[in-house]
Amino acid sequence: MAGLFAVNAYPLGRLCRSLTRGVWLALALILLAPATYGQADDPEIELQALATERTMLSTELDQYKSTVKLLQTDGSPPEQSSNPAVRKLALEMVKIKERLIAVTERELILLQEQITRTQQLAEASAQDSATEVPMEGKPLRVTTRDYSMVNEREHVERLHILLANYYAELQEAARTLPSEEEMADRAAAQLDAERLARIPFSADKIRLNGAEGSTALSQITRRLTDPNIPESRRDIAPICGVRTQLFGALIASERRSLKPVGKNNYVARIRLQPGETTLRIKEDRWEIQLPQHVNATDFLITLYLPPDGPPELHLFTIDDLLAEQQPHIPAWLPEDMKLTSRSG
Repeated sequence: MAGLFAVNAYPLGRLCRSLTRGVWLALALILLAPATYGQADDPEIELQALATERTMLSTELDQYKSTVKLLQTDGSPPEQSSNPAVRKLALEMVKIKERLIAVTERELILLQEQITRTQQLAEASAQDSATEVPMEGKPLRVTTRDYSMVNEREHVERLHILLANYYAELQEAARTLPSEEEMADRAAAQLDAERLARIPFSADKIRLNGAEGSTALSQITRRLTDPNIPESRRDIAPICGVRTQLFGALIASERRSLKPVGKNNYVARIRLQPGETTLRIKEDRWEIQLPQHVNATDFLITLYLPPDGPPELHLFTIDDLLAEQQPHIPAWLPEDMKLTSRSG
């Protein structure tokens, strides 16, 4: 890890030095701008301030992108980098793009209002000219094309294109990077995981009891809060095929999507019938045996798909988990898991 940061120390330090003056100037503009144009009666003043801020943010964003290219040489998205410094830069770029969207949207609103006012004034002027009686011998005024109006409309079109690009880049980043709320949930879950005593169990063990299930969830929390583990795309969900047989007859068969929670970890809540159940995800399969005399039970499935290792799947009943005295029920669990107790 020390070697990783040693390699990247120079370009990252150079970024900090090159951005220092620009960042402080941008911050000054952002802090002073609301006092200038947020209360100004003249839209032109506000438009000028917005355009200045947008230019500063765009310059800062370009500098971040240049530094990312120096650090991320394999061409992969910075959000999925194994380098924590690159992922931190990616998060900063998301914040800049969010601010660029807010500034550009406000700029578009003001420009549209300005165009509407100009059109109304032009129509009113045309009506006044039509009602005037021309003086004898004086030629009628010929209306020329309003080139300022054309320029403003072209500017609006350019801003729309910029806004669409910002939204597209944010959408791509959202497929990998967790939101601020999800980051807070991970941090809260980490505190609870640190309080939980580690319970030894085999990673190859599929069916877990409540205490082992609590440990399996705490392991996911540790991965989610480990800065050295890269993020994974969050718009791809593995499909799990579930088939249950009882006395040799197929009694249940379904396909379920596992929800991504980040860093190649997935969870799902599923109701299983007694008998022999086979779980299949792509080419991997797991088998469990539920007693024939029990009723259908709600289970929680956890799946870890490391990029360079075999998949790790665990399965435990929700009742067993909640029966523990202090179960680890992390805040990052999706709400549709419907676990009433949330210690994280």
